[in-house]
Amino acid sequence: MLKVLPANISNLIAAGEVVQRPSSVVKELVENSVDAGASSITVIVEDAGKTLIQVIDDGIGMTPDEAVLCFERHATSKISEASDLENIMTYGFRGEALPSISAVAEVTLRTRRRGEPTGSETVFLPSGLAGREEAAMPEGTNIAVRNIFFSIPARRKFLKSDNAEFRQILSEFSRVALCRPELNMRLVHNGKDILNLKKANTLKQRILEIEGRDMAKELVDVETETYIVRLHGFVGNPEDARKTPGNQYFFVNCRYFRSPYLNKAVMKAYENLIPEGTYPSYYIFFELGPENVDVNIHPSKTEVKFENESEIFEILTACIRESLGRNTILPSIDFAHDSMPGLDFFESRQDSFHPVTRIAGTSYTESKMSSPKAKPASYPLPGTAEVLFDDAVSNVPGLLLVSGKYIVTNLRSGLMVVDIRRAKERILYEKYLCELDGAVPITHQVLFPCSLMLSQEKYALLMEDPERLSALGFDIVSSEPGLVTVNGIPDGFMADEESVKVAIEDLVASFVDAGPLSMQKAAYRENMAAGLARSAASCRFSRMTTDEARVLVDKLFACAEPETTPAGLKTMFIITEEEIERKL
Repeated sequence: MLKVLPANISNLIAAGEVVQRPSSVVKELVENSVDAGASSITVIVEDAGKTLIQVIDDGIGMTPDEAVLCFERHATSKISEASDLENIMTYGFRGEALPSISAVAEVTLRTRRRGEPTGSETVFLPSGLAGREEAAMPEGTNIAVRNIFFSIPARRKFLKSDNAEFRQILSEFSRVALCRPELNMRLVHNGKDILNLKKANTLKQRILEIEGRDMAKELVDVETETYIVRLHGFVGNPEDARKTPGNQYFFVNCRYFRSPYLNKAVMKAYENLIPEGTYPSYYIFFELGPENVDVNIHPSKTEVKFENESEIFEILTACIRESLGRNTILPSIDFAHDSMPGLDFFESRQDSFHPVTRIAGTSYTESKMSSPKAKPASYPLPGTAEVLFDDAVSNVPGLLLVSGKYIVTNLRSGLMVVDIRRAKERILYEKYLCELDGAVPITHQVLFPCSLMLSQEKYALLMEDPERLSALGFDIVSSEPGLVTVNGIPDGFMADEESVKVAIEDLVASFVDAGPLSMQKAAYRENMAAGLARSAASCRFSRMTTDEARVLVDKLFACAEPETTPAGLKTMFIITEEEIERKL
């Protein structure tokens, strides 16, 4: 039997599309403030928006009647007829934001129209209008949203931790701030200023205020103008490509959007310039006629459709390539082993060579192992932050080092070649697993504490759980939001300032890859250990000595699964006598 849904149910359904979490409210309200012509916007949140989201602006404001009407569905000043949809240049235009928000929270709207002597206060609950009265206030709008999802307990229960929810709020706030550098914008969380952005003279200045001054060295200008689109902004230097796809922004006519398709255009421009599995930063702004782009294809307005999408793809790739070429950025690294030293001569010894591993189908060496599934080493890896492996006595009597990348030793039937970086990764992975299971980590104090200013998003993720940092061997303290001081790093990492910075970037990337703290413990610890091991193994260590190489081989075969990295890549391979003979 068909029936029309009552308003309270239909409003909840609409709210589910527009208001997915506290950050959705921040996005909608801040965009409304921009549309209202504000020059100054302040966002105040408590408990990551679960208790309070308040947005204050100095925009044009509303009359008392408009303050009530704006809570009606599809009440908008942006559209009068169907053709207006083809010329949208504002953020909000559907009239869905405030009705959707008031369906799931308590909303108090205080507003005063420019030129009017007084303002008004209007209160809306999920049940409807709860009160309205005259109010004394400055020109502009002050809207407070309290107790989001209090009327839908099941929905509120599925909100994530305060840190996770606040990161989303910070992300939404930053997206608007990036494309509106001419505005004063302030974000306050639990009484503390997180971002206090004054009007910026340039886009680059605004980027550096949000992402940190260290970002300056990696920004490359991009700009072009064609009859289809004007494109401008910045991309990252290939040398600064990261292991997570952060700092990647597309904007069209000052509206943030996502596009996997255009992301491929950016990545195509970086072919052969960055290692596989890394991502460049980019801040790309497209400007074109509103009739040539559809921004009305998704409730959250984060997806758009271009009329000339394939042409824009090619223009974007060509523009980035030209900019990187103009800045003489050319490929200069070995992508398979970007962390290893350059070519050098074989180092050889006169010692007799003995087997140290298994041939396919056989067990490990008789004297070393009797089972391919030996227990992980329970002792701590003895290296220091400058030297990963010490000069402990080794059972490997002779070997060769090739190009600082490989260790070669003999077997009864041929030669075994060990990939040094991958071997380190396997060893450190099992070491970090033990520490995540409760073993006491080894922390090396850095000679000179290293202070880093992080973007607020990275800072929130890094400092989400300080005990987690200690359990991994990091000694990191913070004196103010965004600023961290690194006093100690885990065994396996280099301790110079540049290496410490890279280690922190990789640590944040590992937190992202590992997933939320609430996920299944086994999966979390494995993801974390793998990320840290990959990072530490990629450090640019000084050239390995033959003694250190022997110790590394011993430690590799003390691992539970010495033949592969955590990602399943081979740590070694065997060249048989038959294969050698065929080459001669």
